[in-house]
Amino acid sequence: SGCTGLTGEIPAGLFGDLSGAPAEYMFQQTFSGCSGLTGEIPAGLFGDLSGALATSMFNSTFNGCTGLTGESARMPDGQYLYDYFNTATSSEVGNMYKSCTGLTDYSYIPTVWGGLGETRPEMPFSITTTPDASKVIISIGAAGTFYIDWGDGSKIEKIEKTGLNIGGYVHRYSNAGEYEIKLGGKATDYRTSSGSTGGLTTISFDGNYVASISGSLGKIFGTLPDGRSPRFENTFANNSSLTSISADLFSGISGAPADYMFYNTFRFCSGLTSIPADLFSGISGAPAEGMFYSTFEYSGLTSIPADLFSGISGAPASNMFNSTFSGCTGLTSIPENLFAGISGAPAEDMFVYTFYSCTGLTSIPENLFAGISGAPADGMFSNTFYECSGLTSIPANLFAGISGAPADRMFYQTFYGCTGLTGEIPAGLFGDLSGAPANGMFQQTFNGCSGLTGEIPAGLFGDLSGAPANNMFDRTFSGCTGLTGEIPAGLFGDLSGALATSMFNSTFEGCSGLTGESARMPDGQYLYDYFNTATSSNVRGMYKNCTGLTDYSSIPSAWK
Repeated sequence: SGCTGLTGEIPAGLFGDLSGAPAEYMFQQTFSGCSGLTGEIPAGLFGDLSGALATSMFNSTFNGCTGLTGESARMPDGQYLYDYFNTATSSEVGNMYKSCTGLTDYSYIPTVWGGLGETRPEMPFSITTTPDASKVIISIGAAGTFYIDWGDGSKIEKIEKTGLNIGGYVHRYSNAGEYEIKLGGKATDYRTSSGSTGGLTTISFDGNYVASISGSLGKIFGTLPDGRSPRFENTFANNSSLTSISADLFSGISGAPADYMFYNTFRFCSGLTSIPADLFSGISGAPAEGMFYSTFEYSGLTSIPADLFSGISGAPASNMFNSTFSGCTGLTSIPENLFAGISGAPAEDMFVYTFYSCTGLTSIPENLFAGISGAPADGMFSNTFYECSGLTSIPANLFAGISGAPADRMFYQTFYGCTGLTGEIPAGLFGDLSGAPANGMFQQTFNGCSGLTGEIPAGLFGDLSGAPANNMFDRTFSGCTGLTGEIPAGLFGDLSGALATSMFNSTFEGCSGLTGESARMPDGQYLYDYFNTATSSNVRGMYKNCTGLTDYSSIPSAWK
């Protein structure tokens, strides 16, 4: 007591291996006034005590030790002394930590022990960093009171956030290593969307330092009383070391999804192989714009839970599953009822890029889009199965509910590069289409599907009529070397009017197995005779290398 010249840390095991019941005055004023002491109090410094409290056993033990840092005294198992002896009175522990303001938990030490007696915040969520973490950035775009325990013994950071600007909270570690970072608090307000992504994140961990997660973010960033929910834009994006997701990650969130709610949430999490079945179980209601936009894009997923989106039901929303599983090359199957709750008329870009480049997929469930019915929407199935080279067949009824006038890009590159597809193209694949052509409506739909065989079904594109549109059949069957038989008369409908840019650019390029006559109008007139003013800008390479056609030598050079 009173040795102000003592410096350095208190040695571990200074008092040996004590155990048993406390004794009166045993550590009263032991280090009182030793203001030169620094560093942490070793865990278990006072041994493995048990039994009844004793008079003045820790009275003023560290009173005035302003240089101490780290956590306050703990039992050998890491439990705080004041939690273990939680019935202590001032006659037993009075002023033990008086003025020890450098301790990380000083605010939460009970007043009877000499601390501030504040309520310790609940920390319902935590991450463990990669072993080489040296700097961590956490971005928060919500209002509320939040707590961050950086896991290195520094004080818990309290953040009082009244604005909705995205605040980046940076922490640098003295030594690179693996740290457990805990989060607590409660959000009171969220940013709102005007229908576009960007700057809407509620919480994100910026950088590739998250190795594992546990607990619930939803208990901190839950659904507000007025029904507004958080957005997890880029929350774990690019964390390639993340291998699993806690099942209760979003517990505390309920109600219908928000626009772009899970935009890029796990994008580029290449180590993530599975999803908890109940991950989104609290979310139920009508689809929202971009709700699962790029959520798992380029992650390491090998499977999708059958009921992952079971709470979502109602009419499609634009971009709702845009790129959701894009680039997940480890996926081998799609649950049959994955989108079972979605029913109603198509929405713009609703399934654009959903399974883009999922090369491990081998089949498509027959009823995957069974609930979709009505008039086409722009880009509705654009790039949906782009370069899914492992697919072997297309269900005949996949788009059976589609009926009405074509829309721009409606089947743009839908099966582009699906080199594993075999067998014939199902008759009626694209539903019951009728009306004027639209821009890029079947642009590159089967481009590169070299394994498709058999004849092109009559009426495949419905009952089209009217003026041509730009790119309407640009490279639709380009590279489909396995197609055989005749091109059905009237395949492209009863077109009339001004020529359009690239309307038949390379439509059948490389289809060397086609026989019979080239494409004709419904009345049997050759397309190249009807559109006899067409130039390469309209029809370049439409029949390039289609040498099996009986009229190949008569086809104008602009068309081949």
